[in-house]
Amino acid sequence: MTAGCSDSGPAAARVDPPRAPGGPATTPAAGGGMVKEGWFGGADGLHARVEIKGVERQAARSVLRLALTPLASATPSAGASGGAASPPGGTGATVPFAVSLLDPVGRRLYRPLTGGQPAQLTMGAAQELSIEYPPLPQDVQRVTVITPGTAGEFTGVPVTTGTSAGTGSSPGTGTTPGGGTAPGTGTPPGGGTEPRNGRGPRTGGGPGFGVAFGDGAGRGLGAVPVGTTTSPSATATPAPSTPAPSTTATPSPGTTSPSGGAIDLYSITEGETRDVTSSPSDETLSLRADVLFDSDSDKLSARAGQVLDQAAADIRRTISATDRAVAIDGHTDGAGDASRNLDLSRRRAQTVEKELKKRLGDTYTYTATGKGKADPVAKEGGSGDAAARARNRRVEIAYKVRQGATIATGTPSATPGASASPTPAAFRAQDGTTVASRTARFGQATRRLNVKPFYRDGAYLVAVFEIVNEGPGNTPADASYAHQDYPGGAFTAFSVSVPGGKDVYRAVRIGAAAPGAYASYVDPGRATFRTGVGQPARGFVYLPAPPGDVKKVTFDAGPFGKIDNVPVS
Repeated sequence: MTAGCSDSGPAAARVDPPRAPGGPATTPAAGGGMVKEGWFGGADGLHARVEIKGVERQAARSVLRLALTPLASATPSAGASGGAASPPGGTGATVPFAVSLLDPVGRRLYRPLTGGQPAQLTMGAAQELSIEYPPLPQDVQRVTVITPGTAGEFTGVPVTTGTSAGTGSSPGTGTTPGGGTAPGTGTPPGGGTEPRNGRGPRTGGGPGFGVAFGDGAGRGLGAVPVGTTTSPSATATPAPSTPAPSTTATPSPGTTSPSGGAIDLYSITEGETRDVTSSPSDETLSLRADVLFDSDSDKLSARAGQVLDQAAADIRRTISATDRAVAIDGHTDGAGDASRNLDLSRRRAQTVEKELKKRLGDTYTYTATGKGKADPVAKEGGSGDAAARARNRRVEIAYKVRQGATIATGTPSATPGASASPTPAAFRAQDGTTVASRTARFGQATRRLNVKPFYRDGAYLVAVFEIVNEGPGNTPADASYAHQDYPGGAFTAFSVSVPGGKDVYRAVRIGAAAPGAYASYVDPGRATFRTGVGQPARGFVYLPAPPGDVKKVTFDAGPFGKIDNVPVS
């Protein structure tokens, strides 16, 4: 498939794994604890140290406690003025700092609920902060904290039971419903050949240099101004001021759970005979019409029986005990007469409905609908036109799943589920040594991808890497590596597969989304945090963990090419 990334130069090249100049993209602080240093907010934004203290379960909420220390930059971007970095955007600028909690076993993401009191921060001084979230389920003992920067994910954060229903350092703040749509879900900025990540502009703040604790859904939750003088105090004193008002966004269908702020995470697996999109609440099996039917017909092919047998087995194994509705939608590609396509898609959906009834019986509620060429999942035209049309010719089977059901896979013969009992990863202060490097051209510029060892976090595989600008010139601030069929994510062009396997495991999506629509994915929120030549920027992306105890994977890094035998711990 064609990735939504520009590479007008030669093919990606294999290079020895060098050590990028300028130091590591993420620096673990000395002294232990859950501490990382990184760059946050935007391109050449806030350089800071983050220490995660833990998550406290209170009566009606969960509270994340962390310490944020702004740091002066030792390596300003090329073209920037020398010396310590000024606050990005100058006086009045605000850096987005939307922090989410991820339950890697329950497969849900939690966004903040409340606004926060603006607090005065000082360069080099730590500020204790508290952020409120919806209540976590009682069986959740560890979560992953996702920060919007090169420090990325803090795995293995313990959840403890608090003794107070207070809100920490944010008294008197109101509560807004969770959920909503991710920022930047509209049309991405156009122009040029550099890929865009579709994220919105930085939010303007109050006086000084601030951090906006947004909820990842376009809502600012208060600005934290940062001074430029050094304070001998280890903890800055909050400055009295009025909390920034919150704005309410309308949640997209399927993005919130009944708890109010928990958002389902969707695993996407592309297989040879079907694709599977699965969350803790629902599952969609997208069966290839070219496998099920003869060409331009609703007559079943010789291969259809095995595919339908497996689909029926998956439905029987995972469907909700209280909601046994099975929705069947037929789709065609974009070629041909629209009315003829609509009729063909309807007849194919009805054929699949009939076959499922034979296998499952009448204890389910079936609906069969033809959609014609509406709702394509792949962008047709261009060099990948044939493959895109083949993906669009499909019959989708959607249903609600019971709690705790193991997810289906793209290949019917594969064993479902990532592992027998997925567990959260322990905290990882360092990424390990580079296992492979590749370079790719973007116009006249070259960038190098340094791949780190991957690891499991619950039901997911975490791909970790750093991208280094090798020049000439700065990396565009909005550069990203998005696949054209999965817009909105920073690294949706990246995927993994098991050596010898045919399934492709795509970036984990946050919430439900219409086919081809802009969405958010579990990644840093943008791809470019440092733009200067020689400056490494760490990146990560969550992917569904392949079934079984996989020790190595093939990493498809989009414009950088494929890398075999990446180790998985």
